[in-house]
Amino acid sequence: PPMKTLHLLRHAKASWEKDELRDADRHLTRRGKQDCARVARALSQSEHHFTRIYCSSARRCTETLQRFRAESTLFDGVETTIDDALYTFDRDTLLTWLKELDNSCTAPLIIGHNPALRDLVNYLYDGEIENFSTTTFITLEINVEYWDQLRTDSAKLTEQIRPKQLR
Repeated sequence: PPMKTLHLLRHAKASWEKDELRDADRHLTRRGKQDCARVARALSQSEHHFTRIYCSSARRCTETLQRFRAESTLFDGVETTIDDALYTFDRDTLLTWLKELDNSCTAPLIIGHNPALRDLVNYLYDGEIENFSTTTFITLEINVEYWDQLRTDSAKLTEQIRPKQLR
């Protein structure tokens, strides 16, 4: 049986308005907000249990988390950390961060960014996903006992919820 479960959620669709000064401040579009509701409701049908939530400090990620919380009880009472380290687009940075996770955290949810998330999935998983679109939720079952043992092809992709399936 897998020892660790990794849940990954890419933030919802965000705006590209010229007046937004920093990438970290981009906010969700109307479609992004609708997709959060759709995917959160689909997630509510699942049996998932998040042991902890880690979220990038970028506004589009924290807003995504707020909207999922409002729509799904799976998020109720789960300890949450907003972490600047997850505001990364780089797989190796994300992998290094994951390897340092406390081993008592057996099923974290990470809310972050592409291409880091897609590249991480394709590194850990024995197949390949072509894209990890906004508001997509993916679960990997990982055959390691300790996070620092993460290696390529150590995971099975067991769930993928994409907003376009639900629109």
